[in-house]
Amino acid sequence: MGISIHYRGRLNDLGQLTVLCEELTDIAAAMRWRSLSLDDDWGRPTDARLRITPMGAQIDGHLGLKGIEITPGANVESLSFFFDREGNLRSLMDMALILGGTLDPERAWISVKTQFGSPETHAWIIGLLKYLKKQYITDLQVSDDGEYWETGNLHILKEKMDLINEKLDLIERKLSSIDFGDVSGLSAEQTAARIERFLLGIKDGKAEQENGRG
Repeated sequence: MGISIHYRGRLNDLGQLTVLCEELTDIAAAMRWRSLSLDDDWGRPTDARLRITPMGAQIDGHLGLKGIEITPGANVESLSFFFDREGNLRSLMDMALILGGTLDPERAWISVKTQFGSPETHAWIIGLLKYLKKQYITDLQVSDDGEYWETGNLHILKEKMDLINEKLDLIERKLSSIDFGDVSGLSAEQTAARIERFLLGIKDGKAEQENGRG
């Protein structure tokens, strides 16, 4: 749950990659944001696979990606600008899934959640994507849950982010309330069932309110 930005596209010219990465590196440095660069050999066979370990997901092998990832603040997910040998935008995870045969390349979108950042940061990211579309990735497609890409309306974006924050706060309060009950003696399945009943109760309550207004 939360506002995210989704994007995909192909670099106009692979020869522009170095300049693009230099510009993104300069932006990250000026904003004091973290950045990660990759410079894999496009000539090597790609053989990366996703492996699930007790510590989480791990990527093994050669991804065959070049580019940069920047992280605009502690509360916003990283923006991936990695490209495969054809110039397609790819995230590390999606590339591993594509190589493993579990993700159709045509269905791959890069997503960055901005819900827990500021509306201004979300707007900045959209501005950056518009710049990249103009200069480097003409066919860039963007799907913006906050509608800022389409409207440029910061008020609409703030309303959407505030609404979801209110819902998240409500769920957090309810989950931590006495009414929800002590779950220390319950199994994971029993806890999940209790959460499901709780969420259904919220939905039913909202439906009753809407009917009352009608």
